[in-house]
Amino acid sequence: MSKEEILEIQTLISSNDNSNKSSGYSTLLQFQQHSCINPSSLQSLAQNSNSIISSTLSDIEHHDEEIAAQALKCLGFMIYHPSIVSELRVDDVNLVLDSLAKLITTTKLKTVCNLGVWCFSVQQLGVSFLVAHFHSLLRAIVHALDNPMGSLSTTFEATQAIMKLSGQLSEQMRDSSHIWAPPIYRRILSTDKREKDSSERCLLKISSIVIPPSLELSKVLVKDMKIKLLNGMKDLLDR
Repeated sequence: MSKEEILEIQTLISSNDNSNKSSGYSTLLQFQQHSCINPSSLQSLAQNSNSIISSTLSDIEHHDEEIAAQALKCLGFMIYHPSIVSELRVDDVNLVLDSLAKLITTTKLKTVCNLGVWCFSVQQLGVSFLVAHFHSLLRAIVHALDNPMGSLSTTFEATQAIMKLSGQLSEQMRDSSHIWAPPIYRRILSTDKREKDSSERCLLKISSIVIPPSLELSKVLVKDMKIKLLNGMKDLLDR
């Protein structure tokens, strides 16, 4: 991608005209896909990553759901590929994490919430950044697990994000397992097969983090066994 093409995309996605903005993001998404098999294209994205990040962050809360979704897809790619991540400025990475956490917990748009959590599940950002933002990330992901929209796809992406963070921040995730594990293991009794299977796969993959359970998680488990899980099992048997 030449400097002129980058400038053209920047002009389009910075436009106040929604059709121009959408066209710009469509072009950027296509280029990102092409860059997966073209090293020079990937290098161009890395070199222009900071300006692209700035533009996408301004649009992830756009009132037009399609534009917000396009911006999130582009953002997800930018924080996924290591060669691009390595070029990001510290302030930009911090802003990305802050913005996504806020978006997930405040948006009323299912697609936007879903893609916001997806960004967390695919990110390959530095551990130091994740540690610094851990509590806000965890709060956003737990919100997505039990999202008020009742979206199973958002719950699925949140489960993926839990597995991702467990691989990156095992100590922090173990210490906070009493917060995020209950919304996952409670879904083992779900009547929705996809939701149930996703929860089982997640627990199996992160078993080393939750077994043996911490004291705090043990307390929640005991309470759940007495109240929620036994009642859930009874309901299943009564069907």
